[in-house]
This record gives sequence, structure tokens and C-alpha cells, in this order.
Amino acid sequence: MTAQDKYFTASFQYSPVDQTENIAKKRRVMAIMRALAEAPLEQLPDAARDGYAADVALNVTHPINELRGIESGLDKLWKPLRAALPDMERREHFVAGGRYRDGDWIACMGHYLGSFARDLLGIPATRGVAHLRFCEGHELRAGKIVTSYLFLDFLDLMRQAGYWPLAPSLGREMRWMPPRTLDGVILSPQDEARSRQTIETILKMHAALGYYSGAPPTRAVLDEMEQAKHWHKDFMWYGPAGIGTTRGLRGYEDYHQIPFLAAFPDRGGSEQGHFIRIGDGYYAVTGGWGYLRATHTGGELFGVPPTGKRVKMRVMDFYRCDDDTIVENWIPIDVPHLLLQMGVDVFGRMRHQFRQQGAISASEWLVKKT
Repeated sequence: MTAQDKYFTASFQYSPVDQTENIAKKRRVMAIMRALAEAPLEQLPDAARDGYAADVALNVTHPINELRGIESGLDKLWKPLRAALPDMERREHFVAGGRYRDGDWIACMGHYLGSFARDLLGIPATRGVAHLRFCEGHELRAGKIVTSYLFLDFLDLMRQAGYWPLAPSLGREMRWMPPRTLDGVILSPQDEARSRQTIETILKMHAALGYYSGAPPTRAVLDEMEQAKHWHKDFMWYGPAGIGTTRGLRGYEDYHQIPFLAAFPDRGGSEQGHFIRIGDGYYAVTGGWGYLRATHTGGELFGVPPTGKRVKMRVMDFYRCDDDTIVENWIPIDVPHLLLQMGVDVFGRMRHQFRQQGAISASEWLVKKT
């Protein structure tokens, strides 16, 4: 097994799609998710039954985690979210579709926007405008969603509420920008050869990651991985809260790759953990739920000293390419879940700070704080 194979297999085969059906499936998923986000509350159960299979599998970032069935999805996800943002809007910046492992997958990325009126998962309501970053992968069968992976950046919502439970991010914490070309919601037919080339570009970059030897990640060691040839010289890398946004290879290496490799020098992937690998025109999406595994043996990622703990990572990647390179990369990571495995409960830290303020609600704490 080569170093490349150790991290990502190269056995992926691009599956062509019927472009008319692919567009129809994207529109269907957009309609389902829009109804869940924006339908009148009394219609929410009907919207869920219309869009979800009865035994739908909903995999949501920590602390919601794995849910099964429509009622569980309503009680643990949609009702609390709709209560927190009662005037919520769903704004999509990226919608792509394709086939992976004989399944039809639609990926969406954007923001929920609204008035943060009630506490959510203990995060104090601000009474002002807030945005909640979402990144999703949905498997559609017979017009209904049977499996979803939902990355909601609750850590970024904490940041907006004035609470930060970690060391300062190395990258810039900011709202993610839409694609520079403003064409990420792909509702027109795409050239199959272009779609195939895009996902192959991404997988070649993934394979280059496998060249990492495990040595201290100096600039010379990173150069051996030959990452530069896969990225545009001024590419934008939009990381999750806790890491932040960077620009260009130097920013990506300094603020994400070097700290990550120093913390997890033995990281490796598992083919079974992937749930999506699709190319759609100049866009592509990959993702895994626990597929990336590593031991936290070095560095101080997120300000946490080495713990020696074995961790699994939940992550997606949304990409925009030009003819030859990756130009933009949006990467949700379930940072709270990763930190929990490293012995840091960010929600527990938040509750502890509230307790230090006395027996008051999170919203009252925020008012007193400001």
C-alpha cells in the first residue's frame, strides 16, 4: 500500500447522471429544506412528513448527533431551531448533485438567518440578527430524503453571542462568503467531462495529503507533499469556527495544515466512512462521518495540549475549481465533537460560565454582560 493509499484510496469511479433528473432532485431537496426552515410552525410536521422518509437517518453536529425518524428530527432539531430563530430564512450559496455508491446525493451550503429570540442548546439568545452556517449532504430516494448529514456551526453561533470557549483562532473568524462567481446553486445542465475532471482534481489533492511522512511539519516537509500544484495561488479556504478563514497556500499551511499535522501526525482515512464524493461542473463535494481517525499526540490545537486520545472526525469539503486548480474550499468540521473526544466540552464550559454569574438564564447573563 502506497503512502497515498494509506490516506485516501484512488478507486473512486465517477458516475454519470441524467442532467434533467439531477436538476429536478436538487430542486426537490431545496424545496424540502426550505419548507422545514420557513413553513409556518403549525405546518412543520406536515413539511417533515412530506420531505423525509419515515425512518430517516439525521446525522447532526454535536451536541445533537444521530437521530432516527421524523419525530426525533422534529423534537431534537427543527422545533428548537425554529423556536430560536422564529423568523428564520434559509439562504443557499451552493447546491450540487451527483451519484455516489449507487445513491443520489445533493449537497447544500449556506446560512440560516434570523432574529436570535430564544436560547439554542444553551447558547444565549441575543435578541438581534444572527446567522447559522449550514453544510449538508442529503440522499434522495423516491422524492424523499432518507439520509442527511447536517453540519451546523454552533461554535460560530456562540461567537456571535459573545462567548468563546477556546484559544483564539489562528485564521480569521468571519461569515463565509459565497462563491466569487456567484454560480454555486447549480440548476443548469453541466458537462460530464468537466464534472469528472473536477472531482478527479480534488481526489488528486487528497492523495497528495498521503505523502505526509509524520515528521514535524516544516515547510520543506510540506513541499514534499506537492500540494501547491493543486491550489490556485490566491485560493480561499473557509474553515469552521475554531480555525477560521485563510488565503493562499502560506495562510492555509500556517493557520490550519501545520497545526493540524502537528496535533495529529498519524491521521488516516477510512473508505467506509465516506458518504459523498460528487463532481458537478466546476464544483465538487466530499464528506465523511468519522472516516478520518488520528491520535492527539502533538501541538496545542485549539489551545489544547496533547492528550494521547484517539479521535474520529466528522468533516465535509465543498470546492470550486477553475480549469486546473482549486480556487475556493469551504470546510465544515464538527469541532465541538472533536474537542469532546479531546476532553473539552465547549457546551459544558459555556454552562459553567453562566453558573459563575449566578442562577440566571443565559439570556439574562448576556444582558448583564452587555
